[in-house]
Amino acid sequence: MLSSLIHNWLLGGADPTVGLRLFMDYTDPKPAVAKMVSKHPERHLQIIKVTLFAKAQMPYDFQIPHSVQLKNEPTNLQSHQVNKAQQYQLRTQWPFLADHDCPPELKLLISDKITAYRNCIQAYDSLSEYNDHKELLSKLSSLVNNFIDNHKIYKELKYYKDNRKVLGDHKIFGQFQRIRELRNLKSIDLFKKKKNIEHAIWRNTSLIKKDKRSDLFPQREEKIKELQMQLAEVNRLLE
Repeated sequence: MLSSLIHNWLLGGADPTVGLRLFMDYTDPKPAVAKMVSKHPERHLQIIKVTLFAKAQMPYDFQIPHSVQLKNEPTNLQSHQVNKAQQYQLRTQWPFLADHDCPPELKLLISDKITAYRNCIQAYDSLSEYNDHKELLSKLSSLVNNFIDNHKIYKELKYYKDNRKVLGDHKIFGQFQRIRELRNLKSIDLFKKKKNIEHAIWRNTSLIKKDKRSDLFPQREEKIKELQMQLAEVNRLLE
C-alpha cells in the first residue's frame, strides 16, 4: 500500500507538502524529527524520501520509470478483470499535477484516491468471507464509504482538469484551511491550541484502544492524522 502511495507521489512531482503528509502518516517519526521536517519540508525532502523508502522497503536509489502506469477508473469493483487497454500514465490522466501552481490539496488527493480505491477492492473481494452479520456489515460499510470517497476525489480532479479551478467540496480543503488559520494565531493562543490538540490526539487514540468498534475506526484514525498535521504546524510556528 505505502509503496503505491510513494509511486504516485513521485509521479506527481514529489511535492514537499504531500511528502510531509505521507511522512507524518506512515513513518511515525520522533517528535524532534517531525518538528524539524514539518518546519521546512522543502529543505528536508531527501529525509522524507529516504524514510518513506525505508518504511516501504524500497531501494534508496529508487526512481520512477517513465512507463509506470495506473489503471483507469473501473466500471465495477472486479479489479482482476480490468482490461489492460484501460491503463495509462498518471500524468496523462491528470497533467496539471506537474504544474507549479497546482493546489497541494489535489496532489494529496491522488494518494488518498489510490488508498480509497484499493480499500474498495479489498473490501469487495472479502465479502464472501465473514463469521457473522456484524463482520459482514463492517465490510459493506468500508466498501461503501471508500467507494464514495473515491468518487468524491475523482470529481475534484475532473473538475479542476476541465475548469482549471478548484471545486472544493472534499473535506481535505477544510482540513488545509484549518491549518492555514493556525498561522493567524498569536503565540499565547498557539500554546493553548497545542495543549488542546495534544489532548484530542490522546482522547481519540484511547477511544481506538478501548472501543473496538471497527465501523468507527476509519473516522477516528483519520481524525488523529489531521490533528497530528495541525500539531506539526503549531510546533513549527512556535519555533
